Amino acid sequence: MNRIRIALIGGGPSALTIVRKLLCAQPQNFALDIFERNASLGKGMPYSEQGASLEHITNVSSDELCPFRETLEAWLRKQSHKMLANYGIDKTTLHAKHVVPRLLFGLYLEQQFSALLDECAEKGLTTHVHLNSEVLDITSAENGHTSDVQLAKKSVKGFDKVIICTGHVWPKQQEGKVAGYYDSPYPPAKLSKKYNHPVALKGSSLTAIDAIRSLSTANGQFYDDQGQVSYQVDNDVPNFKVVMHSLNGLLPNIRFHLDDPLVSDDGMLTQQQITQHMAENDGFLSLDFMFEHNFKSVLQQKDPLFYEKIVDKNLESFAQWMLESRKAFEPFTLFKIEYLQAEQSIKNEKTLQWKEVLALLSFTLNHPAKYLSAEDMTRLHTVLLPLIGLMIANVPQSSAEQLLALHHCGVLEVIPVDRDSYLQVQGDKQFDYHYQDESHQLITQRYATFVDCTGQQHLENDAFPFKSMFSNEPILPAKVRFKDKKQGEEASAKGDKAVNLGSDGHYYLSLKGLAINDYFQPILADGSPSNRYFVMAVPFISGFNPDYSGFDFCDQVSSIIVDKLCEKAPQ
Repeated sequence: MNRIRIALIGGGPSALTIVRKLLCAQPQNFALDIFERNASLGKGMPYSEQGASLEHITNVSSDELCPFRETLEAWLRKQSHKMLANYGIDKTTLHAKHVVPRLLFGLYLEQQFSALLDECAEKGLTTHVHLNSEVLDITSAENGHTSDVQLAKKSVKGFDKVIICTGHVWPKQQEGKVAGYYDSPYPPAKLSKKYNHPVALKGSSLTAIDAIRSLSTANGQFYDDQGQVSYQVDNDVPNFKVVMHSLNGLLPNIRFHLDDPLVSDDGMLTQQQITQHMAENDGFLSLDFMFEHNFKSVLQQKDPLFYEKIVDKNLESFAQWMLESRKAFEPFTLFKIEYLQAEQSIKNEKTLQWKEVLALLSFTLNHPAKYLSAEDMTRLHTVLLPLIGLMIANVPQSSAEQLLALHHCGVLEVIPVDRDSYLQVQGDKQFDYHYQDESHQLITQRYATFVDCTGQQHLENDAFPFKSMFSNEPILPAKVRFKDKKQGEEASAKGDKAVNLGSDGHYYLSLKGLAINDYFQPILADGSPSNRYFVMAVPFISGFNPDYSGFDFCDQVSSIIVDKLCEKAPQ
């Protein structure tokens, strides 16, 4: 009776890692209800039909995952030749670096979740699973101490803690109202149709590659041409083409060999060092301090030759140097070069150190980013994250080969656009893309089909789905303070609506999403944390957690939340 009752809202990968961490902690002290709107656990959006079709591939391999009951490689080896062949996999060639179709990976996650639930029964962690159960709201009980989960036909009452694990959210704004417009490429089945005209994509991230795979599969065939991947458009759609509109014409990074496939903060600043630095820096975390210690200093040890090239560069000059060096090449020429470099990296099992360390910098920055000043948070978003976004995408080799094949036959084009480019919706199947070319001439291109592929957006608090959760205890929106009051004053005077003067006389930069503490508990209006709720749904916390990386993020956050839960567990 004195167990802590927990509601997990969402039964995807985030919930899976929470259950795994609870089993490693004090399982007999908890009772767990899992609410999942779909018919199975573990898959979430990316690894189910909501986010993938047969043609979509993971960008993570077995050795890059903290194992559940068994590794991905071990699970694959247990499957039949016939079953794996259905997903285009030859069982005789399996290895730890294998990347697999996302739907197959979803089956792995589903079975790992099932195995964990069996282990829950063995170790005394009581669980109740609610499938096909969409949560409509979360309300406070009359006692003011517990929460009730509201479903369409019933209410499940009496939860001491609620963890929001709802994963990706793709709000529809124009889609469904304007023919030919798609707010995202998900679920991919909606794009699987014939297009006898150019299709415009906004963005060039992994989301765009998902769209390209869906579109190209529906409108032609890939085939082997003397060891090279080639593509042939179907005869009934001779005008089919995909046009990516990419900032500066840049394409994402391709998977390469990692020396440390499991993300680790070894060699990085410790929490004690960060805390000491903040105490000496007016309570702020300095972005330059993190760049120097968690990137340049690490590279000095791991890749002295590359370090010598950047020893005198600060964050801005390094990012500019890297972006300019990439822009010096035609986009697909560079993509081909990096494909060959990645292929050699994998073959020789030799990493590309600066890329690996840059990904580690991103990972170690994510959790303490809430302590950046407004000035540094702006620099993070405008200078560092655009570069990181390119470098940590890790496009699978097979996807890279398909993109190169599509470009080679003239079906795929990349148009460099500037930050001021925009889309104008004229009506059904009439979309004008406005941008400047390299000579700064204004260009307008009309399309009949448009797909927004900019990836998961950071959502405002108004989009948070459970409206009653904080009705009795309002929460703070995410915001960071200007270190230099004059800079805040100047930004406010220029009409920046995100900059506001606080009641304490300081200027603040408003961010999207909820304000959360280090334990992922929402911050209430009085500055105290909510003791009942935890939020790890990335669209709603990305103001304070601006970069998140799949299973690495889930594993880190789950450990933090479960450690906090165990503090309150009965002894």
